[in-house]
Amino acid sequence: MKKFVFTLFAVAALIACQSNNKQNQMTGEGEAVEIVGTDSTGLVDVFAYEGTVPTASGKKDSMDYLVIITQKIDSVNGVYQMTTTYITADGKSGKKINSKGKKLSHKGTKKDKAAKVYKLVPDSGSNQTVNLWVESDTTVVILDDQMNTPAKPEHYRLKTVKNKK
Repeated sequence: MKKFVFTLFAVAALIACQSNNKQNQMTGEGEAVEIVGTDSTGLVDVFAYEGTVPTASGKKDSMDYLVIITQKIDSVNGVYQMTTTYITADGKSGKKINSKGKKLSHKGTKKDKAAKVYKLVPDSGSNQTVNLWVESDTTVVILDDQMNTPAKPEHYRLKTVKNKK
């Protein structure tokens, strides 16, 4: 019985991780993304957020974010893939960093103890955890390392990538 249950879970995990629906996957340089919905098995939710936020340097440069979150339908935790691209003040693309890892759900920020927060903990590509406050069904806001909401949240919002079907 243990072998059967283990095999069943292994098959379910394999199906969830290796979805044949290429529209829900982040690809290399082209970043062709068609997101928000479920994978081809119907067992996994896929969410994507994108946006441009200012850098901490205070200069006119910025960072482009693309975050793709995948989680089982009945779970609050999952995995993520994220691409951040440095944009110079004159609009030229610079260094691009790809990371992936675990997406953990938490409650509370410094200002709002009931707030829903996604904590993106990298396995590879980056060594910095990213905290996303779920502001609405279509918007997340990047928090600082101490879980503080930025003074101007409108500058740190990432919007849902709409399904382009």
